[in-house]
Amino acid sequence: MYPTRLIAMCALTSVAIALLAGCGASAKFRLDFSVPKPVISPLPIRIATYFPPQIRTHIYEEKIENHGDFRIDMTGAHEVLFSTVFDSLFEQYVEVENFEEVPAEMHGIISPSVQEVQITLPQQTRSDYYEVWIRYQLQLWDRSGQLIHSWPLAAYGKANKNNYPTLSRASAAALHDATEFALRDAAASMSFYFAKEPQVQSWIDSLTGTTS
Repeated sequence: MYPTRLIAMCALTSVAIALLAGCGASAKFRLDFSVPKPVISPLPIRIATYFPPQIRTHIYEEKIENHGDFRIDMTGAHEVLFSTVFDSLFEQYVEVENFEEVPAEMHGIISPSVQEVQITLPQQTRSDYYEVWIRYQLQLWDRSGQLIHSWPLAAYGKANKNNYPTLSRASAAALHDATEFALRDAAASMSFYFAKEPQVQSWIDSLTGTTS
């Protein structure tokens, strides 16, 4: 009788531990983000930026089977990212509330949007890393409203789970850092590759009267 009861108790305990482990990975947090101002030579163009509501208040939410609920509140983070980069990237930079408010002296307007956010957990990939991917779409128009270029911007960040062994909310801390690294990756890509897009380069050349 006792061995049978003991086996049953052990089985129930194992199930409870498994359930707790599955729920323990849940992470919900507000992203506290900052990005260093890029040290780059500004391009000789004046740009306005329009941030659509979708990017201003972006929140990633997902329920991952057997691992819990995940919610990353990125409200304001994407604005910080792009405004910091654009302020260094362009000779003059302003933000506008709509396309009708673009100052006459601006050469064009750029508008970023978030297309997709994905995360993976160490439990899913059997690795040591929490990983975050963010895919943006950026569109650039000239003063007349003609689309100059639309292109995707991919960003990636990861955090090693072994760097958070003593934290009770290790998954939240690791995902926070992985997300911040992804945004910093986007900042670096924008800083170094924006003007190298052929359509953008041709447009800048036409404005400055230079030839590539």
